[in-house]
This record gives sequence, structure tokens and C-alpha cells, in this order.
Amino acid sequence: MIDSLAQLTVIRSLLVVGMVLGLVIGVAAFVVSVADRAMERRGQVTALALLGAGAGTLRVVQVVQVVLPLVVGLGAAIVAGWLAESSYLITGGGAVHWDWEGLPLLFACALGVVLAAALASVPMVRRHVDPEHIRRD
Repeated sequence: MIDSLAQLTVIRSLLVVGMVLGLVIGVAAFVVSVADRAMERRGQVTALALLGAGAGTLRVVQVVQVVLPLVVGLGAAIVAGWLAESSYLITGGGAVHWDWEGLPLLFACALGVVLAAALASVPMVRRHVDPEHIRRD
């Protein structure tokens, strides 16, 4: 009995470490991709600023371009994870087949990620026109 509890503790610890590493790697990859996309868009933002697009409009578009794919991806990940958990509970012979207790915390975390991404993407757009970004097409 004690050996199985120790084995369960080790497995749970490995799962927590794996989830934390996945979260860190995922956030780092997301930050790098957002920064890279913002650097690529500088010429387009300059052209739109020269045409008279407002700073608020440019920021809203940047936030939508960052948040929309993130919401779709997080939604798919939540559904897939919840179905995987349910299939594990069903095949494990447990009395609980659908775990509803963890969903509010999961949605709160996903909402926090979306808000953090939206706030992080706002300063990536500057309305300042750099002469080096003006070019002929």
C-alpha cells in the first residue's frame, strides 16, 4: 500500500513538472511569435499611419490578431483535455465520469492568458512613423 502511494506521488510530481514546463515553453513561444509578428508588421503599420489610421484602430487590430487565434486554440485545448480526462475516468472504472469541478478554474486561467496576451500586444504597435519603414511597393 505504501509503495503504491509513493509511486502515485512520484507520478503526480512528474505530471506537475511536465505541465509547468509545457506552460513555460508555450508562453515563451507565444511571446516570441507576437514580437516577431509585430516586427514584421512595422512597414504595414507605417503605411496605415501615413494613410491616416488612428492609433486606437491600429492597437485594436493588433489585439484582435493576437487574441483570436489564441481563443480558438485555448478553446480546442480545453475541450480536448476535458474529453481526454473523461475518457481516462471512464476507462479507469471510477464513479465520476465527468469532472465539472475543475472547469471554472480552467476557464479562469484561460481568460487570464487571453487578457495577458491582449495587454502585452498593445505596446507592440506604435504610431510613430520611422523613415526607414517607408518604402515603395
